[in-house]
Amino acid sequence: MEGIVYHGSKNGNIKELVAHKSTHQIECIYASASKVVPLLFISRGNCDLDRYVSFQNGNLVFVERREGIFKEQLAGVPGYLYELDGSTFEHYNFLWGEEVISYEKSIKPLRKTLIPDIYEEILKAEENGLIKVYHYPNRPENLPLDNSDLIDKYIKYENSGLKGSIDSLLKIYPEFEMAVQERLSETNVKGKSL
Repeated sequence: MEGIVYHGSKNGNIKELVAHKSTHQIECIYASASKVVPLLFISRGNCDLDRYVSFQNGNLVFVERREGIFKEQLAGVPGYLYELDGSTFEHYNFLWGEEVISYEKSIKPLRKTLIPDIYEEILKAEENGLIKVYHYPNRPENLPLDNSDLIDKYIKYENSGLKGSIDSLLKIYPEFEMAVQERLSETNVKGKSL
């Protein structure tokens, strides 16, 4: 893709971004053409177990899954926005709408910008119409308040080779244990005991 793409990190000393395997189980470097998207992934916490990120009806959406988690994980937390040459990055159908990836083994950033408070920066982006933030219990209609949408997602992660995904889910949402067991037995997944 032409132009600049952005990558976010808590680490301000990155000289070279290195490809790694993520939920897609491919070795690559993730970025976005949007400056806001990488901010949503710089934080302490449990990623999508704590928050939901989506692109719906032309709008970037950021949803707090559990009460107070945004402030707890993002307020006062600094991060860095790295600018990268976008020429080796592309969007593929298996990616979320705002993601692009590069299959390069490593990429040197062109520059970095310190973001002193990620939470404040996200709220500024909302004021500027770049994102819609939903604080718990508010959320889009398609997202259940009990976060049960995570059950199938984390079973899929486990089945795709991301071992420990179900354990991570149940650590945050122990109330899903019975539903997870039922779904695992329905799909005849072997070798996973809870």
